[in-house]
Amino acid sequence: MERDRLKSVLPVSFTYYINLKKYKILPIVNKKLRTEHTRRLPHFHRVGATFFITTNLYGAIPKETLKQLQIKRDELIGRIKQENQVDKEREIYMIRRAYFYELDTYLDACQNSPKHLTIPEVAAIVEKEIRKHDGKYYNLVAFTLMPNHMHIVLDFSIQLSFINPFDLDLYTNVSEVMGKIKGSSSFYANKILGNSGKSFWGVSYYDRYIRDYNHFFGAVNYTINNVVKAKIATHWMNHPYTWLISDYQKLNLIFPNNR
Repeated sequence: MERDRLKSVLPVSFTYYINLKKYKILPIVNKKLRTEHTRRLPHFHRVGATFFITTNLYGAIPKETLKQLQIKRDELIGRIKQENQVDKEREIYMIRRAYFYELDTYLDACQNSPKHLTIPEVAAIVEKEIRKHDGKYYNLVAFTLMPNHMHIVLDFSIQLSFINPFDLDLYTNVSEVMGKIKGSSSFYANKILGNSGKSFWGVSYYDRYIRDYNHFFGAVNYTINNVVKAKIATHWMNHPYTWLISDYQKLNLIFPNNR
C-alpha cells in the first residue's frame, strides 16, 4: 500500500523504465546522446530519466586533490575489470559512489574554497536559473545550494510527453540543460562579484541517473539534507536555498536530520 501511494507522485520516468514493454521508446538512444563530452568527461545519458546532479564552483577543489581522487577511483575500477567477479557492474557502481562521497565531503569542508553561493544575491541568481527551465526541459524535484557547490534532482520525462511523436533531435539532454543553467548563472553572478570574464563554475559536473525507488529517495534525501550533514542548518527547511517539491512534502516522507 505504501509503495502504491508513493508511486502515485513519483517521476513519470520510473513508470516508463519499469514498463518497457508498454513504453518502447526509451531503450532507443540517439548516437548523439549515447556519449557526450563536456570538455573532458564522457557522459552516457538515458533519455527521459531522472538525474541526481552535482556541480561545484571553480576553485572549490584543488586540481591536484581532484586528480588524486580520480586516479584512486580509476585504479580500483581497473582492478575490478581485470578480476573475474560475478557482479562487476555493482562493484564499479560502489566505487564510483565512494568517489562521489569522498569528493562531496571535501566540498562540504570548504577548505580554502570560494563561497560565492553564501551571497544571497548570487544564490538567488542560481536558483532563478534552475527554476527557469522547470516544466520545459524537466520537472524540478529538489535542489540545495551549498557554499561552493549545488545538488539538483531533475526529472526529464516531461519532454517525452511534449515531443509527440517523439523525435530525439528535439530532445534537450542533461549536458545542454547544465550548459544553460551554468552559463547564464555564471554571467549574472560574475557581474555581482565583479569577476566578469572569469570562471564561476568548475568545468565538469557529476550526474547519476535514478535507477529505482530506493535510489530516488536516497538522492532526494541526500540533496535536501546536505546542509544538515555539513552543519549549515539543523533542519533542511531552515535553509533558504534548499527546496523539495510539495508533492513529496505532502506525503510526510522521512527526511530526518542527520543523527
